[in-house]
Amino acid sequence: CAFALRAAATVAGVFGQPSPRDGIVLWPDMKLAFIQVVSVSALLVQKAKQVPDDMKNVGDDRMTNSFGESTLTPPCSSVTCNMPECQAPFEKKEDGTCCGYCWAPDHVVGLDRHKATKSMYEADMCDGAPSSCRGPGGEAQCFTPSCDEGYEAHCVPGACCPTCQYKGF
Repeated sequence: CAFALRAAATVAGVFGQPSPRDGIVLWPDMKLAFIQVVSVSALLVQKAKQVPDDMKNVGDDRMTNSFGESTLTPPCSSVTCNMPECQAPFEKKEDGTCCGYCWAPDHVVGLDRHKATKSMYEADMCDGAPSSCRGPGGEAQCFTPSCDEGYEAHCVPGACCPTCQYKGF
């Protein structure tokens, strides 16, 4: 394009026509030709990006087979559910999940979400535990770690609960 503009300016200079802008003269015919070249170039670029119709439904990721039938499978078609019977007061609920589940409202089956249950695996918090282990939001609950041979439960500095450490530590 720059070459065409320089050529136009050169031709204009040869024929003695003054240049209104920066020494470049675009004759009306030249302007029309330039617009046509740009338009055709844009159309060719756009056409090159389009996928031909006979290539749209090819490959493993296609959505329909050659008869126009869907090749997509429902999301839960390969999920096998082994749902046991729900015992009262629970009832089976299916709300868009692949498999149902047992559910009861909180007012029927009360649950105190703020207190932990007692467990035989519960352990005391480390003596040097930081204050963040005690709140806000309640105290951290620790459990006895199940350590491999050669390791023992040990409180490391800055920890809320004991972790497994090598005995030689």
